Amino acid sequence: MARSNLLSKLVAVAVVCLVAHGFLSSAGAFIQPQSSSSPAKAAIGAALASAGMALPAQASYNWVGPLTGSEICSTKPIVWLIYPLCDPVFLVSPIYLFPITLIVFGSLVTVLNLLIPATQPDEDLR
Repeated sequence: MARSNLLSKLVAVAVVCLVAHGFLSSAGAFIQPQSSSSPAKAAIGAALASAGMALPAQASYNWVGPLTGSEICSTKPIVWLIYPLCDPVFLVSPIYLFPITLIVFGSLVTVLNLLIPATQPDEDLR
């Protein structure tokens, strides 16, 4: 008798928990909301973005380098080394930008290593 009474109470608690779970849980918790934009609008936006990137770099800048118009900018073997000083649009070219960033960051790291003793390697670990 006591066993059936305990079992009926356990079943009643389980039913109450299932009903409470059904009422309290939100049905749309894992459902993505519908977007108001159509795929055509997204395609038009992507086409405009790619067309804007295809514009030439010279059309959208008025930069003047420190050597712009000088005689050294017309001498061919030397100008290949100093193009960013003659025409700053070449700073966006990876061929010229990588060595510049390598020199800048390399010198910064070297100066920091010399100034901060904690960055020096431990002599006991050698």
